[in-house]
Formats: sequence, structure tokens, C-alpha cells
Amino acid sequence: MDSGDRILVAAGLTAAVVVGAFVLWGPGGAPRVRKRRGQIAGLQNLGRTCFLNTLLQALAACPIFIEWLRKYAKADAHNSMITTLYTVIEVVNGTHESARGTPVCPLGVLQSLRAAGWVIPADQQDAHELLHVLLSCIEEETTAMAKKPGCLSDALGLGAGGRAWSALASPASPPAAPLSLRPSSAAPLDEPDLADPDPTPEPARLSRGISRSLCQLGTASRRWAAAPARPAPAPPTRGTLASRLQCTVCSAKSPVRYDKFDSISLSMANASTGRTGSFTLPGLLRAFTAPEMVKGVRCSKCAAPEDGAAHTMHIRTVSFGKLPCCLCLHVARVEWSAGGLSKRGEFVAFPETLCMAPYAARQQPQPELAALVSAEGGLRGASLGVAGGGAGEAERAAYRLAAVVVHVGGPRSGHFATYRRGNGFESKRWWYTSDTLVHEVSLQEVLRCTAYMLFYERARPEPLTHHF
Repeated sequence: MDSGDRILVAAGLTAAVVVGAFVLWGPGGAPRVRKRRGQIAGLQNLGRTCFLNTLLQALAACPIFIEWLRKYAKADAHNSMITTLYTVIEVVNGTHESARGTPVCPLGVLQSLRAAGWVIPADQQDAHELLHVLLSCIEEETTAMAKKPGCLSDALGLGAGGRAWSALASPASPPAAPLSLRPSSAAPLDEPDLADPDPTPEPARLSRGISRSLCQLGTASRRWAAAPARPAPAPPTRGTLASRLQCTVCSAKSPVRYDKFDSISLSMANASTGRTGSFTLPGLLRAFTAPEMVKGVRCSKCAAPEDGAAHTMHIRTVSFGKLPCCLCLHVARVEWSAGGLSKRGEFVAFPETLCMAPYAARQQPQPELAALVSAEGGLRGASLGVAGGGAGEAERAAYRLAAVVVHVGGPRSGHFATYRRGNGFESKRWWYTSDTLVHEVSLQEVLRCTAYMLFYERARPEPLTHHF
């Protein structure tokens, strides 16, 4: 081979090396790491937005919640919370068809909140409060989806208000209430009332007002009322609490009252510690559903009609009437003590698999009322079950841990982070996510953390059904 051929061969090899380096590292010269599909990405902190990032990571670990978002997400929806949340979660989980980068910017979620009228202040926020804000935005969107053009609410001039449409769309059920631990609902007529009852709640007044308006509609308006109503689809976090009052004098029971919830706050104030001296999640749930004495309740059956209602002591029992597909449990660590806020840092042991059957409404033998009331007027260690449930309730009450939110700091400041499951075929692997930081951890490390919020999903989920 002469010198000319050697030069041509060397030039060809050099060109091949240059092309290969360009393909591998790109024009910048730095190695370009391509994320594989399904790899979890971090989230940028836009200035004290760790409470948002940690909640997005927790929701991204819930396949049932993601599937629900996918059903109602629309590609052409502008500033839609459902669509934006679904897209961001897809990018975080690395399952988006095009965008698989790290870290992810959650600016779209903040813009959707602003478009819905929510203002996020610059100071420290709480992840549990943000959960209710996001679910409130989602509920407003699903309510608007369920509302048909030219429905009865237009004829009554009620607009697109969530409460008004809830009363119209589902007259047989209580109207939608604000998102809280135990929201108010329209109580049955024969349920005992408090000694100093509050004025009629706004949803109840609205429902009665609509009933009177319906009687005054003409023939043309009655044609609007004949249109079938479509109830808004409830998010998979929606469940109900069943409560009942029982008089300690005459043993009269009130009808079971059902209240909606999207998360449950568990207090450590009345919970007892186990043999190890630490709190447990089952112990907090037992304290939440334990019977309690209620003072100042009117019982119309304890006195003659001419004497009026008598005020007696009542026993109040609470249980889970309907368990949600996605169960969110909030450990209330911030308490008011000594004239200020304080944060409790005790460890609360929680399991990977949780059975909610002992705390759900069920049919069981009712103990004698006298056996529950002690000599001092308090309650003994027993429970009053609310009738309900069935043979298949145990299977629907089995849950698996999906994510754990932790908080480091004091009651007014700190940082949020999330332990979460992987997605898809990596669901048995656990990851620690703190804004842009993402690394794998063991299940033992997850179970040792100081939980602030716990996200469980039903182990055997039922198929989601449509009512419209």
C-alpha cells in the first residue's frame, strides 16, 4: 500500500470517529444520557414549590388515579387541570410519547390553578391542603363535563355553580360539600340535632329552593326537567363516612348519615401506643373510628310530645361507609399547644399492605348500651358497628402502599419529599424523590420514614364504570 492509500484510509477512519462522537455526545461535546422509557424524572423547584412536586410524585405512583385522569383528559383542553395533571404525570413517569427529559417543570399545573381562580402565595405551603385544591379543581371540571347545554340549571338561571348542579344532577343524594375531613350534609329529618343548631346549611337551602322553583315552572320549562341528568364522575379518592347517634337514655338510634371525603386526617392525640411504645397506623384508625360521647343533643323520644325534646348524652360512632379506590391518609402532626403551633415527630409504623375491613361499615352483633357506658359516664373499650357490608367487602378493603410523603422541618417551614413506587413493570422498586433528586431506596427504608401523608391503592381494583 502506497502513501496515498494510507492517507485515504486514515482520513476515512478519522471521519468515522468524528461521526460516531457526534452521534453519541452531540455537538456540545458532553455525553448525552438518553432516558429510557419508564424511568422516573425529577421536578424543578420554582421557588418553594416542593409541596407541589412531592404531591405530583405521590399521585404519579397511583395507577388507578392515572387511569382515571386518562379517561377524562382531552388533547385540545386549554388550562384544563385534568389534562395538565395527566400530561405532567406521564412525563414524570417517563411514559409520555415524546417528552422524556429530566427534570420536569411543573409550571403548567400552577397555570391551571391560576386559571381556575386559585392564588398560590410565595410563602411555605402544605401538600395536604394542595391535594384538596387539586381535587376541587378536578371536581369543578367534571361537573362542567356532566352539564349538558340547555339543561334545567340554565332555565333556572343558576349558572355553572358546582353546588347548584350537584343538587340538580343528583336530587336523591346530598349536594356536594366543601372539601374537608367531615363535610356537612343534609341530615335526615328524624336525626337528633344539636342543642344549638346552626342555621340551615347553604346546600340544603339551595335544594329546597330548587324544589319550590320546579313547582312554578310552566309547560315549556317542564320539558327541560324531563331531560335525563348526568352525575359528575367522582375521583378515585372519593369515599364516604357512615356515622350514627344513639341516645344513652332510651337507646334510640338515628338514621345512618353519610359524608363524603377525599382524605382522612388521623390525630395522635387520642391514639394509644403499641407494645413497642410507638404509634401505629391501625392504632390511629381505631382511635378515629372509636365511639365517642356527645353532649347537648336533643332526643325527641326521651320526653312526651307536650314536654318538648330532651337533651341527653349520645354515643356517636363513625366508620367507613364506602372505601375509595385511592385512599389518602394524613397524619396530623401540627397541633396547637402552649399558645402556639408545634409539630409532633413521633414515628408511626405503617404496613405495606393495609386491610380496612375492621374500620368499614359492617353488620355485627350490637352490644348492650349499658355495657358501653362506664360508671363515670364515659365509654368503655367497645365499638358499635354500622350495619352494612357483605362477603365481598374484605376483598375490596385490601390496599397496597403506593407513596409516602415526608416533611422535614418545623410547623411553619421545612421541606417535603416523597417515597414512591416505580411504574409499570418496576412497581416493586421504590424511589426517593426530592425535587430534582431521584434515587432508588429499599422498602425497609420506606417503612422506617416519618410519614406525613400515606397513599394506598386498592389491591384488587374494580373496573371504573360510567354513569353517563
